[in-house]
Amino acid sequence: MFHTENLTIINIMASSVDGKISAHKMESTEDRNKSGLVCNEDFLRMRNLVATCDAVFLGARTISTEKGAFRVANLSQKQEEPEWIVFTRSGEISFSHEFWQQKNIPKSIFFVSSFNKNDEPCLKTEEKQFPFATINCYLGNIMGLLQHLKEKNYKRIALLGGGELNAAFWEQKLVDELFLTISPIVIGNKNAPALISSETILKSTLECENVSRSGDFIFIDYKVKK
Repeated sequence: MFHTENLTIINIMASSVDGKISAHKMESTEDRNKSGLVCNEDFLRMRNLVATCDAVFLGARTISTEKGAFRVANLSQKQEEPEWIVFTRSGEISFSHEFWQQKNIPKSIFFVSSFNKNDEPCLKTEEKQFPFATINCYLGNIMGLLQHLKEKNYKRIALLGGGELNAAFWEQKLVDELFLTISPIVIGNKNAPALISSETILKSTLECENVSRSGDFIFIDYKVKK
């Protein structure tokens, strides 16, 4: 079985005091900014963290609500953009979104068959040329993808959710660090997307490494105890 030593997955998220990452499904960062769920300092923190990473994991529904990938090469030691890997279980991807038109952003699609970390690694890779970009297509299980990225000498990966994608990694204990912004609001909607939208009881113990503050926003850096 493949092991994930020397490959660090960091989950970067902002949530309300009651653990919600948005007021409703398909809510954009622009809308969350207007509601006070995120702030400029939170975005700068996220950019600085992503700049330390070789890849970004996010869901197809997440990218469909945003304007596209944000650039971090000017903050990176390598002066390079990380590979943005969009996860889909359904296989449905809309290429009309402006994300796919962005220049100089390495883009990939991962058609994920399983998140079970006990599976034997399995992955097929194919590079497809579209009129607007060259897209890497990955088909297989999560362990196959992580092994592939490790073989590419990737060291650090940013997991940007949403709640269901976060849950898939937390349930398999694949998250190593959590960088959490606590926003000074309570959403209260029980149907609103949560930080980790798990169908099972999930328990992970966190070790606080740093706490800082900007106005009423609290930034907490955690390590996950294995």
